[in-house]
Amino acid sequence: MKKRTWAVSGALVAALAGYGALDAYDVVPGVLTLAPTNSPKAVTVEGKTYEPLQKAASAPLPSASVGAAPSANEVKKSVEASLKNPWFGSPTAVTVRDASTGTVLYEHDSSKATTPASVTKLASAFAIAHSKLDLDKGLTTRAALEGSTVELVAGGDMTLAEGAGDATKVAGRAGLGDLAAQSAAALKKQGVTKVTVDTNTSYAPGPNKAKGWEDALFDYGFTARITTLALASERADNRTPAVADPTKDAAQAFVKELGKRGITATYGKNVTTPAAGQQLGSVTSAPVLDLLGLALQDSDNSMVESLARQAAALDGVHGDSAAAGTWVTSVLKREGVDVSGVKLVDTSGLSSGTTLPVRVLGDVLTRASTGKDTTYARVIERLPVSAWNGTLHDRYMRAESQDGAGLVRAKTGSLPDASSLAGLATTENGHPLVFAVTTNGTFSDGAIGAKTAVDHLVAELTKLP
Repeated sequence: MKKRTWAVSGALVAALAGYGALDAYDVVPGVLTLAPTNSPKAVTVEGKTYEPLQKAASAPLPSASVGAAPSANEVKKSVEASLKNPWFGSPTAVTVRDASTGTVLYEHDSSKATTPASVTKLASAFAIAHSKLDLDKGLTTRAALEGSTVELVAGGDMTLAEGAGDATKVAGRAGLGDLAAQSAAALKKQGVTKVTVDTNTSYAPGPNKAKGWEDALFDYGFTARITTLALASERADNRTPAVADPTKDAAQAFVKELGKRGITATYGKNVTTPAAGQQLGSVTSAPVLDLLGLALQDSDNSMVESLARQAAALDGVHGDSAAAGTWVTSVLKREGVDVSGVKLVDTSGLSSGTTLPVRVLGDVLTRASTGKDTTYARVIERLPVSAWNGTLHDRYMRAESQDGAGLVRAKTGSLPDASSLAGLATTENGHPLVFAVTTNGTFSDGAIGAKTAVDHLVAELTKLP
C-alpha cells in the first residue's frame, strides 16, 4: 500500500492491516470515511487525467423524465474503458441491467463467486423483506412482573432511547423512560416499590458475534455485538469501542428510569426462558422497514445480523450468523433466484469466506426496479444516495466521479481486499440502470484506490445518453 495520510493512529492502521474481513470503510459516522482519510490525487483513465475535486454539491436523485436506455454497445464501451484502471483488483465482476425492463446490457464475470463485503446486506434485506417479519410493524420491548422481579423482555429493538422515545426518529423511537413510566405506575398500583430487573432474551437467541469476528472489530467500533435488546446510543461507531454487554446496559438504563419514578430497582441477570409474568407496559420501535433502511444506510452489521436472525427464527431457524446466512440463501432460492456461487458465512458481509456473484445482486435489484417485487422496492428506496447520505455521503465528491453525485443510489461494501457497489444509477437522459460491481484481490493503490475506481466506473454510466 502506498503511503497515505490517515486520520487515525499508526497503531490502528497496523491493526486494521491484519484483518482480511474488516469492513472498516463502511461505518457511519466515523473517522475512516473517504473525505477525511483520503489524500486526493489525480487518476488517469484512457489517457485522460482527472484532478481531485475539493468540494462538490450534493443532491438527492433527480425527478427527471425517463428517456431511452443506452445501448448494450454504449454500456460495454463505457465499462470496459473504466476497467482499464489499474486500481481495480482481480477478479472484478460487473453486471449492468436496464432497470425498467431487466434486460442485461453488460456482464463480466457476473457468475463468479466473488467476495461481496457489505453488499451482502442486499441479499439479507431481500430475505428479510420476504419473511414473516412484518415490514410495517415495529418491534416491541415489554416489561413483565414475576413475583418481585421485573423482566425487561427483548423484542428485537436495538435502537431504544435511554429516556423518552421520539416519534420523529427511527433510532430512539421507543424509549425505556416511557416503558419505565408505564411499569412504575402499574407497580405502584400493586403496592410494589422495590424490584429486581432481569433481562429476557428468549426471542431469537444466538451468539453475540458471528464466527470469525475478531476482538479488534469490537475494539475499534466497526461493529456492535448482535443482540435483540440495545440502546440507540450504543450503535456501532468507529470512534468508540463497542460495549461489552449491550443487553445489560439497556437494563441498567431501565433501572435508572424506574428509580426516577420512585421504584427502587437493581439489575439481576439475563434469562432465556419465555416470559410468563404479568405485563406492566410496552414500547414499540419504528417499523421494521425503517429499521432495515437505517441499517442499510449506515451499513450497520449487528443490526442486519439481528434482523436476519429474527426473520429466520420466525421460520423455525435458530442459531448463529452462519445459520441465518443459510436461511437467507434458502429464501433467495425459494423466491426463484439462482443461488449458484452463494455462500453466506454471516448476513452482513463482515466474515471472511462469504461469496456472492454480482449476478444475484442484479437479479434481486431488477425485480425491485421493474415493479415485479414491490416489497423489495420499498427497501431499495432507502439505500444511500451518492454525495448526499449514508455510507455514500462523502463519495462522488472527487473529480473522477463527481458526475455521479446525486445520481447513484446504492449499497456500499469495503474490505481491505474487496470493494463493491450495487444499486441504481440514473443516466444523462434520466433512464435508470441497475448495476453491481465487485473487485477483489490486492489493490495497487489500496482499498481507497479500489473504491475510487468503482465510483468512476459507475459515474461514467450516469454520463451515458
